[in-house]
Amino acid sequence: MIEDKFIQLPAKGRLLIVTDLHGDLQDYEKYIDLWDCDNPENHLVFVGDFIHSTDENDGSIEIIDDVIDKFNKYPNFHPLLGNHEWSHIAGSPVFKGFNNQTQDFEDLIIQKKGSLEPYLSDYIEFFKSMPFFVQTENGLFISHTGPSRFIYGMNSFYSIFNNDFNNAILHDFLWNRYGNDYLMEDVDNFLSIIKSKCMVVGHTVVDGYFEYGNQLILSSSFGSYNKAYLDIDLSVPINNMENLIDNIKFIQGE
Repeated sequence: MIEDKFIQLPAKGRLLIVTDLHGDLQDYEKYIDLWDCDNPENHLVFVGDFIHSTDENDGSIEIIDDVIDKFNKYPNFHPLLGNHEWSHIAGSPVFKGFNNQTQDFEDLIIQKKGSLEPYLSDYIEFFKSMPFFVQTENGLFISHTGPSRFIYGMNSFYSIFNNDFNNAILHDFLWNRYGNDYLMEDVDNFLSIIKSKCMVVGHTVVDGYFEYGNQLILSSSFGSYNKAYLDIDLSVPINNMENLIDNIKFIQGE
């Protein structure tokens, strides 16, 4: 169970890290094209929130169908759980403005599939199977957001993997925002416990990327004009944020 939810990557190969797509099929396809899927040492991590667009042209269904296919086909494809996928597991609606995006997704299923079931149930089962975290031997911890301030040691960290999707600590790793729910010292404390050097998250929209102490907040698609991703040589140690920033690339103009 823990191995399925907490992916460990060795110090060899290549790693692409992409954040919150929110139904942007065009961006999804651009990132897929950057990845060598047939090389088992080339890994692609999406940090969640594949679904729930604010645009009329919502590619959420096409994206998640392809994600399910690739997840079943390629062991080097790692789609992490985001709070928008979690909303369907928990039955807890997500709103942007006055729009219930959880309901909008269900309506989109009916529009594109012809009926709600069995598709919604199948999607929820897939969401439950999604990993939570990726850790690399060269120094990175990757999650949708977070950390939780309630990680006091590895025992409290491992309490996340109890198959309870309403776990309060897991909730923090899906919903927390920097400067409010956690501070730089919370990031450092968590990294010390987990034995990583830097943390990479999405969730909060920034213009490409934003350094928050030893955490890199990345915006690869939704809400960002400068769409940033990470392209990392896993054999090279990441000892500090300067090392990490050197691996940022952009899809604008490519």
